Amino acid sequence: MLRRNPKKHKKDNIPTCGVCGLWDQFCVCEILPRRTSRIEFLLIQHSSELLRQSNTGRLVEKMVEPCEIIPWGSPDVPFSAESLKKPGTRHLVLYPRSDTRLLEPADLQSPGGGKTSLVLLDATWAQAKSMSRRIGELQDLPFVSLPQGEAPRWKLRRSPGPGYCCTLEAVIRALAIIEGADFAAPLALALELVMTHSLHMRGKLNKTEMEDICLPIIEGLRSL
Repeated sequence: MLRRNPKKHKKDNIPTCGVCGLWDQFCVCEILPRRTSRIEFLLIQHSSELLRQSNTGRLVEKMVEPCEIIPWGSPDVPFSAESLKKPGTRHLVLYPRSDTRLLEPADLQSPGGGKTSLVLLDATWAQAKSMSRRIGELQDLPFVSLPQGEAPRWKLRRSPGPGYCCTLEAVIRALAIIEGADFAAPLALALELVMTHSLHMRGKLNKTEMEDICLPIIEGLRSL
């Protein structure tokens, strides 16, 4: 059972989808778009994200390929960095730090002509900050960031600022840079759809408000 906060939330046991995080009656998995990118995505997921309803790493894995999730921080599952050592692949860590440069379209190809993999830290911002320092295999990799002008869309978690967005939104913005805005647009619709249902589940939107937003999105996704 997914929860809003695994440590604090004790709400009723409403059946919840393990992928989109929505109540089963709202599950949208069957209409989520699937995009094949020329860039690889590698999500290092904090163990506490497994039960969080607001986690979006699962949605990235569902909608974007190639994508791999590597667990981190679990006493039962040792962290494996083998995917960070893939021959012929350049890894860029997508995380905002003071020493980062902006992600750009040219990052699609590595200098040697091989593939590029974007590494994202799928966690709360406090956890991601710690992971960016504690995971030794990341320290020798170049860090890149996204432009900070646009405010984050995801409203299920607090954001430290304009350049900080959820995992799925970071992937969407990265794909818009690498593959183009049209390529990423269906994923942005899916994010809006899941978020709107989630806000209704939390009592932030009534049923009419939810349907006014969701029904056109559902129609648009079904037409893809």
